[in-house]
Amino acid sequence: MVKIATKSIPKARFKGRFADLNAFRTDPPEHMRKCKEKFGDTFHLDLIFQKAMVTSNPEVIRHVLQTNNKNYIKDLAYRKLKLALGNGLLMNEGESWMAQRRLAQPAFYKKRLEGLFDTMVETTERFIADFEQHRGNTSSINITSEMNAVASDVALDTLLGGNRYGDNIDIQETISRAQKYIVGRIRYPWKTPMAYINGRHRRFQNDLNRFDKIIFDTIDQHRKRDMSDENHLLSMLLEARDEDTGEQMNNQQLRDELITIYVAGHETSANALSWTWYLLTQHPDIYQRLKDEVRSTLGNRRPTLADLRALPFARQVMEEAMRLYPPAWTMGREALNDDEADGYPISKGGMVFISICNMHRDERYWENPEKFDPDRFSPERTKERHRGVYIPFGLGPRMCIGNNFALMEIQLIIMMMVQHFDFELDTAHPVVPEALITLRPKHGIKVFVK
Repeated sequence: MVKIATKSIPKARFKGRFADLNAFRTDPPEHMRKCKEKFGDTFHLDLIFQKAMVTSNPEVIRHVLQTNNKNYIKDLAYRKLKLALGNGLLMNEGESWMAQRRLAQPAFYKKRLEGLFDTMVETTERFIADFEQHRGNTSSINITSEMNAVASDVALDTLLGGNRYGDNIDIQETISRAQKYIVGRIRYPWKTPMAYINGRHRRFQNDLNRFDKIIFDTIDQHRKRDMSDENHLLSMLLEARDEDTGEQMNNQQLRDELITIYVAGHETSANALSWTWYLLTQHPDIYQRLKDEVRSTLGNRRPTLADLRALPFARQVMEEAMRLYPPAWTMGREALNDDEADGYPISKGGMVFISICNMHRDERYWENPEKFDPDRFSPERTKERHRGVYIPFGLGPRMCIGNNFALMEIQLIIMMMVQHFDFELDTAHPVVPEALITLRPKHGIKVFVK
């Protein structure tokens, strides 16, 4: 039985319907921030044809993502991602999603992921050897592009077992173009018919076809040979069987899971790393503390799995960077039935935008929230934190299945880069957040390598 709503939701209105909608489309996180500042943590956005409830209220968020999660499906904007990702875990719903999650979950058990640690180290070592060419140059480099490169390499090596297919930079650019195309369809749906006329949809489809060929060829190769001694995510997914039916994933399921893991995994990691370097280079005291921890513990040796625990400040830096610049900056849900959350009414078919960026900077839950302070993630302060206000990977049963993989990868790359290099921010280069599917630096972040 739905509880009776006791709270009204204010309508966020500044300059008028179309002007406000344009401001939201231009810079969604900034518009949401201004709305929260004026209207509180829960408000309605007027999207012309539909209203959307935007919230950074942790009680509402827990209700939607956790307590009554079965009443909510991914919203229309998320469902547009099916154009590229198919019906992988990120997009599937209901009983089909549950069966798929059970089938894929063993591949992401922490012990199995730890088996991929050496692959991550080897991939990062190759990257660092190539990256050495930038040391001491008088011109700055785009560290965002470099982090995309290493995150893509790690994703491909751990997904497919080290097979190299052409130029990884080309693969990244292919995925980036596809993402921009889908975001354009979400934010400007009336422009979609023109995409079929001007060739943009055809280019998008060609990009997908290229990636699909790589994936399907790799699946076929692996099905034809004994993989009992191989340790990568594709082999784990190929081995997976449903406990009840004994069924395995077919090629299309495998394709959808692999492209989802690659796109979501490497984008999240690369952006988290980029924002980490941006923050560190602006806070020399914190940067020095991190360098002291890494270099005194590791010296010149290769990191081991145990070093992830031995370097707690490196993890705190990573977590604080993802608080200030969460790669997944929002989540969208659609209500299947009328509902009530913390006194707010939610209508059947209504959209709920969960503003992670607003909640991660809410002064009620974070002291001095705009400050870069990794110590707020120390064990002592973490215990004191309000429940459910830090959710870079979501919450509830649909929390990102790859969160442990991403955390291990991001911390390792930070450790190894700090072990070998010093960075200085190129302050002449503009740094502008861009909210696509993930929150990334629009023009990249440039640094000098010391």
